[in-house]
Amino acid sequence: MPDTSPDPDVIDRIWTLADKLDPCLFVTRDGEGQRVRPVFARVRRDEGAIHVLTDTQGCKLDQIEANPHVSLAFSDERANDYAVIYGTARVSHDPAKARDLWRFSDETFFKSPDNPDLRVITVTPESAELWDGSNLLVTGAKMLAERLAGVKTQLVENAKVDRLD
Repeated sequence: MPDTSPDPDVIDRIWTLADKLDPCLFVTRDGEGQRVRPVFARVRRDEGAIHVLTDTQGCKLDQIEANPHVSLAFSDERANDYAVIYGTARVSHDPAKARDLWRFSDETFFKSPDNPDLRVITVTPESAELWDGSNLLVTGAKMLAERLAGVKTQLVENAKVDRLD
């Protein structure tokens, strides 16, 4: 069972990983199932939010309206680090916010932050889980020690936090 205490170091690590790792996987609920898609997240810890730019095509906006509980999964397999953030999403047509979040690469998908079909999904994090493998060198050393000494070691630290503030 993972630790659920609100450890500030764990919270910092989750926000840092989320900000560093892009794209991530965005999970919405689709009836009884789930729908997973890659997105580019704009992590704004100072706002307590993660933003995603999207258009009005596809089904994700309807899925959020039906059930706003979503997940964002971040992965750095080289460092053996993973984080999942669970939260509530809302959708807005906010050209000013889109301009604030805009990256040059967004032109590929949306042409302009003033695109009338552009929407901002804002996810307010509620809880998160972290799997911190530190790095592969440390993990490799632990695996070697485990094999040589016959002692079971924990390769990945796991922690769950119920709040990200």
